[in-house]
Amino acid sequence: MSKYKVCKHTCDCDKLVKALKKNNIEFKTKDCIKNCSKCRSKVLIKKDDDYISAKTTEKLISKLLDTNK
Repeated sequence: MSKYKVCKHTCDCDKLVKALKKNNIEFKTKDCIKNCSKCRSKVLIKKDDDYISAKTTEKLISKLLDTNK
């Protein structure tokens, strides 16, 4: 099962999906991850019960790669 969930309504969703695939980060795209206020204003991803957000896709990928070390 995927560790990360991406809302298809998050900012720069297409760019985020491409970056996750490029970095071999396993994820699943969902219709909604129930945090709309943040999701529509930032790049947001859900890991288990926690939300990870950043202003840009690059910063979010950097956070994810740092947590996987």
